[in-house]
Amino acid sequence: MAQLPTPTAELQRPDGARLALYVDGPSDPDLVLVMAHGWQAAASVFNEHVRQLPRPRTRIVRYDQRGHGNSTNGRALPSIPLLADDLKAVIAATAPGPLPVLLAGHSMGGMTVLALAAQHPHLIGDKVTAALLAATTAGGLDLATAPHPPLKRLIGMTRHAMAAVCIHAPGPAHRIRDLVRPRPYQQPPIDHAARWFKALMRHDVADQLDALARIPVHILVGENDQTIPPIHALRLAAQIDTARLHVIPGGGHRLPTQHPEAFLTVLERACAEALPAGGRWHRRLARRDRATIPLPTSRGRTAHSRAS
Repeated sequence: MAQLPTPTAELQRPDGARLALYVDGPSDPDLVLVMAHGWQAAASVFNEHVRQLPRPRTRIVRYDQRGHGNSTNGRALPSIPLLADDLKAVIAATAPGPLPVLLAGHSMGGMTVLALAAQHPHLIGDKVTAALLAATTAGGLDLATAPHPPLKRLIGMTRHAMAAVCIHAPGPAHRIRDLVRPRPYQQPPIDHAARWFKALMRHDVADQLDALARIPVHILVGENDQTIPPIHALRLAAQIDTARLHVIPGGGHRLPTQHPEAFLTVLERACAEALPAGGRWHRRLARRDRATIPLPTSRGRTAHSRAS
């Protein structure tokens, strides 16, 4: 299991939650990279990226989302808007003054970034100057809702039933998860994870993404992602004028740990474009460039990147 380093700081939230922060890099950076992990994960999924990112002037801030890793849940009900408010507080605490911020979010972390853009659009283009969204969605994950065909609705209802079991009988459910879904990082208690699952199903900001067109946005997705299918990335890319879509052939959902080279390649590009001059260059490029760009993958194949 990937071990978390000792938190360099804790951020107290109004409802009593404490967020564990892990800060690396110089005291006088030219860019602050804030990385938000996914559901049932922890900041440790980004350990290798911190070690390998070749940007000595970048401060890298990882944090455990509330209820995950070394962060506590607090009293508030789980919701993605709550995570967005947490992210806003992390930015304020770690990127003071005019320092530009690049946000990188995987899965639930990407939803957090999207919710931040919806709830606090004034930050986008002013404080936040670029974003990387990996294996994520603006909404529509709940298969139990009416628009889906009967078979998918049955799958969706089964997932909700399993979440209810995890909440009301966490002991057996926890043991089953450890057997069938082991992970190389610390996972939250199964009943907490089930409550966050319900928050993921409620997430929907698809009509509130206009602010993101002010900045470079990279969207990374695995071709075979079964957790958040690639159609969600395609929709995001179509909605955001400045988005670039990167598809990893054969890739699944756990991109930071299973395809670290491709993730790091896109992250490096996003870092360069997050600086003011790079952002202006990207916006001009996004309007005219339709070239395919190769990305390395951990299996030696080529992932394709295109402007949306």
